[in-house]
Amino acid sequence: MPQIRPITDLRNTTEISELCHAKNEPVFITKNGYGDLVIMSMETYEALTSPAPSPPPPGNSEGLRFLTEKPPVWAGMLADVLEQHAIPYVKESTLGAGLAIKTGSMSELIRFYVPSAHLPAAKEIVEELFSENTPN
Repeated sequence: MPQIRPITDLRNTTEISELCHAKNEPVFITKNGYGDLVIMSMETYEALTSPAPSPPPPGNSEGLRFLTEKPPVWAGMLADVLEQHAIPYVKESTLGAGLAIKTGSMSELIRFYVPSAHLPAAKEIVEELFSENTPN
């Protein structure tokens, strides 16, 4: 559950610092009952702003290859179409479940991986679905 504190609590810097480090999540500060600031530990900040890990290398042990990454709305549609074409896939969030909940799904991207044997067919589907030249 998010921590929400009034701005007057900032007088006790030690308590706020300990709270930020103990919870590993932002602390929301209100002023006159409205949101005003967000405070977090350096570790939490770095976790939120660090670049996403790169996709697995092409020759990984599972034979999975990176296909694409899409926002959650489009990822759901792509997952449905891949299932309709019996193309197995693995998907993962670029943020992880905890950060996606805290930062909102608008900053999240979903990565898709498919077995090497299905990569050409999957790429065709992605091109067909997301091509800007597709007629309406």
